[in-house]
Amino acid sequence: MNNINIFVYGSLREGFFNYDKYLKGKVIKNIPAVLEGMDLYHMPYKGYPAIVPNEHSKVFGEIVVVKDYDETIRDIDEMEGVIDHRHPENEYHKELLTVEHLDTGIKEDCYVYFYNLDNDSIFNEKAIHIPDGDWKKYMLNK
Repeated sequence: MNNINIFVYGSLREGFFNYDKYLKGKVIKNIPAVLEGMDLYHMPYKGYPAIVPNEHSKVFGEIVVVKDYDETIRDIDEMEGVIDHRHPENEYHKELLTVEHLDTGIKEDCYVYFYNLDNDSIFNEKAIHIPDGDWKKYMLNK
């Protein structure tokens, strides 16, 4: 069985703190990509981003191909607060979604972590919408 790659859009992107902690030395390949159907937000009260469903938006990031697959995915699931599929206490839910390679237009199903709004009572008043869908650019230009 082939491993399913992950789509990263925030602190797991190269140059950020969770990349260094969870992915450094484990990345075989980064593929610039876009995910349609999600809105991107920065949560200054947490220091990292969230994506939430919105059919008219898109989010930019990378598809990451990793070695030490099982261990790496397990560590990322733990970091993202995934307890189980759609568990009500997840911080992020992990779903298989279609992501498009920016350079070739190839579409690939990847694991994507999106935010569980049910557990954040201040999200709507405190989270900052990033309309261009690129958290890395947002953070570098802050």
